Order: sequence, then structure tokens, then C-alpha cells
Amino acid sequence: MAEDVTSTGYEWTLASFTDTIHRGGVALWAWSPTRRLAQLDGLCREFWGTSESVVPIDDLFERVNAEDRSAMMREWAASEADSHPYSFDFRIGDGPHARWVSARGVGGEAGKVGEWVQAIFLDVTRQKRAEEAEHLLTAELAHRVSNMFSVARALTAIVARGATSTPHFAEDLSQRFGVLHEATTLATRAQAGDHGKVRLRTLAERILSPYLDGGNIAIVVEEAAVAPPDKVNDYAMILHELATNSAKYGALSGGGTLTVTGRVSDGTLTLDWQETSASSGTVASDGGGFGSRLLKQTIERSLGGRFTRRIDEAGLSFAMHVPVA
Repeated sequence: MAEDVTSTGYEWTLASFTDTIHRGGVALWAWSPTRRLAQLDGLCREFWGTSESVVPIDDLFERVNAEDRSAMMREWAASEADSHPYSFDFRIGDGPHARWVSARGVGGEAGKVGEWVQAIFLDVTRQKRAEEAEHLLTAELAHRVSNMFSVARALTAIVARGATSTPHFAEDLSQRFGVLHEATTLATRAQAGDHGKVRLRTLAERILSPYLDGGNIAIVVEEAAVAPPDKVNDYAMILHELATNSAKYGALSGGGTLTVTGRVSDGTLTLDWQETSASSGTVASDGGGFGSRLLKQTIERSLGGRFTRRIDEAGLSFAMHVPVA
């Protein structure tokens, strides 16, 4: 004989029902428009941070995040008379630990039992934080793309002015775009593991990697010397400009030595680039060309810092000082 599937022996109780919905983040509450009181179940009391089962509504309103309070109070008041289903979200508390709650129910007489309007609260904190993270990521992506196009336009114009031939222009521009790509990759990878900051030692090693084999190069940059994600491109362009100039005229052209040091002290990041001349003794002039304009614009305008550069027969001495963000 087949088992009677309509009778399983299991019965819902108020305790089991309440426990089940609480595990799902659902809290029960009711409020009296005439007496301006709210009744809260155990989870609801946890949401509001109170041990009282019956609380004046105005006391609850004071716990709502100031940015959400006015709109939340209007929606709450409307549920007294509006017989349609409603749903409105608000935060309880302030700061990063505020709890997002969604109030849902049917207003008016349809939602009342006696004088009490009954409904539920849902804890939607996780969903709201995920939405906030998504919006932040979208805004950051738009900002980065805009910045990249701006850098590309400016870089193309400046390189074009200094180019001596079409092949020279294409090669120089391609190399600089390659540096921007490396910097962007570093910034993207750093987002998850290092709060979006990129170690300058890592950046310097990446940019100088073509010269490390057989070159006399020392990179001594402390861990605290980092670039914020929106400034990685600036630091990459500075290091690339110094490396390119050195490869043409200085230590990296052969026979010289290069030492890159970085440190943070008293809220200032200092980066030193010291090199001896190559054996040929060729020294680049410290004029008003592309390199000087790039360094001045990037360090002073974008990073808000300052720099000194000295070139003589002994080599090049460069130092930049930038406020720590």
C-alpha cells in the first residue's frame, strides 16, 4: 500500500517557523499608528540594537542613517493608509558597519491586525555592499579609461613634436604605450592584494628589466614606497623617461652604473636615480626638451611634488620628493 504523502508527521510550530525565517535574515515587526509604538521580534531587536520588544517609533527613527531618515519616514508613514504592497530600503547606524534593511509588507487595512500594521524586515546588507562595490568599480573604470585617453593624446602630441622620422615616432610611441600597459597591468593586479597600491620597487624592476641582463643596476626601494592606483602611470612614465635617457646617453648605454633608491619619511616619498656616465663620457644636455617637460608636468602638476636634476661629466643625479597620498 502506497504511503500517504499528505501526512508526513511533521508539523510547523511558531518556534520552528520563526527560527527558519530568522536564519534567512527575515525579521518580524508591527507598529501602531495611533500609539506610535513598534513591536519587534528577536532578530528585529538585533537589527535595531535594542533589547526592548516594544519601542517608540521615534526612537527607532533616531537610529536610522541621517542620509536615509527623511525618505524612510515618508515611506513608513505612507504604509499606514496605502493598501498596496510596499518595499523601501534604509540603513540602521552610520559608517562602514551600518546595516542595510529592506522593509516590506502591505499597507493600510489590508496589512493590519487590529490596530497593528504587520510586515517584515530583510537584512540586505550583503547585497547593498555588493551593489556599492559594483558602482565603485564602474566609476573607477570610467575614470581610468578617461585618464588613459588623455595620457595617450598628450603623449602622442609631445612625441610627434620631437620625432625626427616616422619610424622614430612609431617606435618611441610604441615603447611608451607599452610602459602604460605594464603600469595598468600592475595596478589591476594590485587591486585585490594590496589595496590598489603598487610597490615602486616592482615598477622599477619591470621598466628596467630590458637592461638588467649584464647591466650594473641596483634597485633599493623600501616596501613603504608605493604608488596609488591612479598615479601608477605617472610613476611609470617618470621611470621610463629616466631609463630611456640613460640608455641613450648614460649608464645604461654601457659601462656605467645605476642606483635607484626609494624611501618614505615624514609624509614624503623620495626617489633617487643616481648614475655614473658610460665609458664614452657622453652626457645628455639638461635642456627644455621632451624629457624636461614630461618630468615637470608629471612630478609637479600631477603628483604635487618637486625634483632636482644635475648632469655633469660624472653622470646624472636625479631626486624627486612627492607627498604621500
